[in-house]
Amino acid sequence: MRDSEFIRAKVPMTKEEVRAISLDKLELHRAKRMLDVGSGTGSVTIQAARTYPELEVVAVERNEDAVALTQENIQHFGCHNVRLHQGLAPIELEGSFDAIFVGGTGGNMQEIFDWCAQLMEPGGRLVLNFILLENALEAAQIAEQMDWEDLEIVSVQASRWTAIGKGHYFKPQNPTIIVSCKKKE
Repeated sequence: MRDSEFIRAKVPMTKEEVRAISLDKLELHRAKRMLDVGSGTGSVTIQAARTYPELEVVAVERNEDAVALTQENIQHFGCHNVRLHQGLAPIELEGSFDAIFVGGTGGNMQEIFDWCAQLMEPGGRLVLNFILLENALEAAQIAEQMDWEDLEIVSVQASRWTAIGKGHYFKPQNPTIIVSCKKKE
């Protein structure tokens, strides 16, 4: 899905190139339930829900403006397989998940990992996005300490062809670090 399809505001959004890689690493074709932690605009939630209409998607967001924007995008795209919760993760949720995407930890990295480990089905995929190297390294260390499998770290730098004056250039987006791993079966 293109970024331009989403209703936008001053709320952070996972850009389409990063979203595509992150969703691929979640292996949603095998999943029944997905959790999006720190949904922002709802771009990851919406694209997962639209791509896999049988998937139950649960989104958690702490920022009131972002919750309103995610809800607006849910309605805009007619996603009936999404449930949205406002709150600072970790929050109480029912059931378990096969895939969890974390777009923001709110500074609670270890708590988020512990919570994900409790909610995750064995063999489930966890994908986290970061713009700060220190946070990505902390996530990788925690994943290793908790014995998550298939740990991968990928740095993505995308740039968009943009007109300027009589010419064009590639306008860079923020580099994003994608950390992915799997809970032991």
